[in-house]
Amino acid sequence: MSAYSVAVLRPGCVPPAGLVAEAVTAVPLSAANVDLDYAAYMASPDIIGTHSDGRWPVDGFTLEQDAKEVAVHEADHAAGVAFTFLLGDPHCRQSVGCLYLRPLHPYLDRAGATASTRRAFPDASALVTFWLRQDRQELARPVAAAVSSWLLAEWPLDACVFRILPDEQSSRAALEGLGPRRVALNLPGEHRPYLWFQPGSRT
Repeated sequence: MSAYSVAVLRPGCVPPAGLVAEAVTAVPLSAANVDLDYAAYMASPDIIGTHSDGRWPVDGFTLEQDAKEVAVHEADHAAGVAFTFLLGDPHCRQSVGCLYLRPLHPYLDRAGATASTRRAFPDASALVTFWLRQDRQELARPVAAAVSSWLLAEWPLDACVFRILPDEQSSRAALEGLGPRRVALNLPGEHRPYLWFQPGSRT
């Protein structure tokens, strides 16, 4: 069952089908590629632990359990309420991670965002997160660059913001080096020390 009831995109719009860049591809996560997703996930215990702040299981996690999670993501994608993409190598033969776009405002409500923080983001705003396979951390910069450009150029969004934890070192360095501006969100109900980065204006 979906955790989301608010669409992330502008009304009447659909997401792009995927991303093809020099270093990475992005295709919707689905039952067709769950094997690739599972292999990347299980190869990345430290990364998964850091990215999820210990909330996502790794030890004993099975392909069948992953398939159930993927089915939820696939249904959300079809409903247009949230979008999950498998990040792959240029030939999509190996998963190098996952990319998630979620509606920002429900998160702001759960985190007790101040009125000024909520007003700073239009309704069609996305919360963007990603993780990269443990042995492919060198891709952090090209992935962050490709995804940022894709979001600004092709997605029917009014705003988007990347969220990472300080210990996601490769992703943090990539975002800090690429130029998305660091933004402060006033979230009294959020105890995790998230860092927030907002890509530049559309051209």
